[in-house]
Amino acid sequence: MSTTSNPASMDQDLSRAKLVLLAVYLASATKTDELRTLFGSSDWNGAATQQLALKILLKFVPETADPNYYLSLVSDIAYLRFERTDNGEELVSLLPDAIRLLDHDIAAKVAENLLSDATAAVEFYEDDPQLTIATWVFARIYSIDASFSMLELIGAIVSADVAEPLPETVLQWRDGVLRPLQQFYVYYPSVADRKRYHLEEYTSADPKPIVEYLLQPTTAKTINRDVATIITPYLDYIATVSPGKIKPWNSFFEWLVITTATQFPIVIELVKHWNGPEGNSNALIDYVSAIIASCYQCSEATSQYFEAMHVLQKRGSYVVNLADITPVDDDKSIEDQLASYTDSDSAFNFPHSPLYQATPSNLYLLDHLIISAAMISVYVPTSLQSITKLRFFGTQQTQLQFLVNVVRGNGREYAYRDDSNWRTLRSGARYLKNKSYVLAKLSDADIDNAFLSALLDFGRIGLVREIYIDPLQPPLELGDVEKHVLKAFRDHYDGASNCNATRGSLKTASQVLQLIYPSMLKTENLEKADLLLKATHELSKYSLVLVQGVPLSPLQVRINNDPEQIISQLLQFNEKAYLQVDEMISITMNLIRGLEKSLDALHGVEFRVIRMCVYAALAADDFSTAYDYCMTRLWSHADEINTHDQDLLWQVFFAAGRYVSPNAISLSPSPGFRSATQTPMMVLQLNNQIKCLQLQMELLSRALDICPEQHMFEILNIWQDFELQVAQYSAK
Repeated sequence: MSTTSNPASMDQDLSRAKLVLLAVYLASATKTDELRTLFGSSDWNGAATQQLALKILLKFVPETADPNYYLSLVSDIAYLRFERTDNGEELVSLLPDAIRLLDHDIAAKVAENLLSDATAAVEFYEDDPQLTIATWVFARIYSIDASFSMLELIGAIVSADVAEPLPETVLQWRDGVLRPLQQFYVYYPSVADRKRYHLEEYTSADPKPIVEYLLQPTTAKTINRDVATIITPYLDYIATVSPGKIKPWNSFFEWLVITTATQFPIVIELVKHWNGPEGNSNALIDYVSAIIASCYQCSEATSQYFEAMHVLQKRGSYVVNLADITPVDDDKSIEDQLASYTDSDSAFNFPHSPLYQATPSNLYLLDHLIISAAMISVYVPTSLQSITKLRFFGTQQTQLQFLVNVVRGNGREYAYRDDSNWRTLRSGARYLKNKSYVLAKLSDADIDNAFLSALLDFGRIGLVREIYIDPLQPPLELGDVEKHVLKAFRDHYDGASNCNATRGSLKTASQVLQLIYPSMLKTENLEKADLLLKATHELSKYSLVLVQGVPLSPLQVRINNDPEQIISQLLQFNEKAYLQVDEMISITMNLIRGLEKSLDALHGVEFRVIRMCVYAALAADDFSTAYDYCMTRLWSHADEINTHDQDLLWQVFFAAGRYVSPNAISLSPSPGFRSATQTPMMVLQLNNQIKCLQLQMELLSRALDICPEQHMFEILNIWQDFELQVAQYSAK
């Protein structure tokens, strides 16, 4: 017995709401054949749209479903390939009871709720089926990525074996985003556990964060592989989908420059083997700019790194030749372009610095600056950027101070450079001035003054003579040489530990002075230095302490304000020094002149030194020497002595005249003396005593002649006493 369907009942069962619920049910179960039947029915096409069909497939087909099944369905929807059929009874038979038995209002509400998610919306382009398919596929990909982040599921979609090839945009995305990313996780599986970007972000306007993410784990050993298999396809894809809007390769070049600061070996390995983006002349030029910038951004200052920079510079020139366009130098010089920068640091910002323009002149400049930095770093480690700042932003004073630091170095070991090293350094300084222009603000004289000063300080006497003394046309004026000689003499003199001019620093001071004095130049200052040196050397013959517990040094001599006090100390510490009266006078006068004292200090100096020697002789119980100095050295020049010293003169004679030797033998008469027989020895002693008294009386007479009136009676009393003693001894 057959039954016929009630048309009213069937219309109720196939309401729009229940058709939607049926589509949801079939999509959830991945029943593609049934879905094809549904979407081709007149009931569906009369109640719903193709856009709704795509939305249901997008939202309700399970993520794990085989794309081979549902992608063909999506393609059929996009191309409107369904044949319209009136198969209401078949559709009713597909309805599960849970849907069929639903009240119409409830079914409508459920359907509305299921489709309320706006994120699952997908456009239907009737005139562009390929765009419809691509839009749906990307929506599907991003939906799966947001929910599971499983590249395997996404890879299955874009690699599905379907009769209708996937749109070109999808295939480009597969090759430019998905496959590089899959390769990335093969290379670096541990990175998968860290923060990752959603696939939709890989096609954003700014690829910079993606590039940084993809290159974060790279090393010098892997950089070329990573650029070839990950970065290049990705950035080429971005360039394809965003033509003219951005320069995606600049994101990578910026990363390259930033990486230089901490991982320069990565940059070296890449540039050595990578010729840049193929077929993209503009990107190649930008690549050269990045190569140039990488050199300037490297803070290392060792020969290994400078050699690497030379490799980069040469590779930059090679890559420029690969480009179809030839960069042209700016009409303005690089100096003029950098003149607008008030802050030297900002002149190195990438990519805007004029230094980074991929021009022949900039590559040539880079070559010279690398040579300069490498040359300087042998002595004082100096980065390429520091050298560049000195060249373009350094003042004359800054450049001069830099040269001085290089020439003098940072430690005592620089004093032990051999002559060959010094010649090389001097030639290098001239290269910095005349070739690379790092020291362009200095004159030749500035350079030679710096070198001469250092050579003298380090005691390179032979080299100084070779460069600055012996040539027929020496590089410096003799007056300039004199200034350096005097300064170096003072430094070596002050640094000497003893006063012997044949040893140590004082010997060097002597050699420095003899470079030009007296053979080439005689000036007052040079003569003073020579006199000071002679006096200091003479002092080394004696035992002398000016500062308690500290051996005598030339510096003590120089800073002493009283040369006569030095002689006084010398006479105290050396018993027989008073016998060298002429030497004492010479030392004193040389000290006075050598220490640049006033010439007034020379007046009476001979008298005062002799006076000190007289007292020293008396202290040594050497009356005869004291008498001799008084009569032959003092009295004969008494009229030449100034008023102040005249007052001291009579005191010297008085002191010597009344001197009593502590070792004198008493010859006073004793009981029975007259009757005792006098021996020859006694007679000799009497005669000597009489002679001594007579000499003393002579000295006292001279004292009486010149002493102030108030001292006459004191002197006269002693003289009369001696006269009486002479009479008594003579009577005996």
